Amino acid sequence: MSNKTNNMLYGIYDDADQFLKSAYKMKDMGVPVEDCYTPHPVHGIEKAVGIKRTRLTIAAFLCGLTGTISAVTLEMYTNIFDWPMNIGGKPNGGYVPAFIPVTFELTVLFTAFGMMILFFYRNRMVHGQREKLVDLRQTDDLYIIAINMDEQHHSREEIAGVMMQNGAIETREKGVSK
Repeated sequence: MSNKTNNMLYGIYDDADQFLKSAYKMKDMGVPVEDCYTPHPVHGIEKAVGIKRTRLTIAAFLCGLTGTISAVTLEMYTNIFDWPMNIGGKPNGGYVPAFIPVTFELTVLFTAFGMMILFFYRNRMVHGQREKLVDLRQTDDLYIIAINMDEQHHSREEIAGVMMQNGAIETREKGVSK
């Protein structure tokens, strides 16, 4: 098993507006931004960095559909095969309106748990895993733009210069294993 190491350039900012302005400047230069680290959500950063819309709604729909199918299967199995009930002489094969609340609740439950599991999986937030921080202050008051220098046609000095012109307090280069 091989570990690939990427050569990353980090631009560190102490002002959100300059950070956002610099992200737009990178986009205008054709420099793809690998990632951004902010202590709080910055409005408009996804547009500046070019993050595509997620497929989270499709995943939520599939989780909800799984919950609905599970609920209907459970209700049909228990009322037709496991414990058939004769209610008013009517057959047990139909979907009784009394089952709708249970179906709704299981749909919501499966969607909530599915989204929670996907959140932890996608963000690599596994219990006990040590986080890889560029700077300890990135969770407090700093904003960081990460550029993968292995995929650049611009020089390190050129990108670092643009970052410094747009308000970076420092730039740092570091090898990061993927």
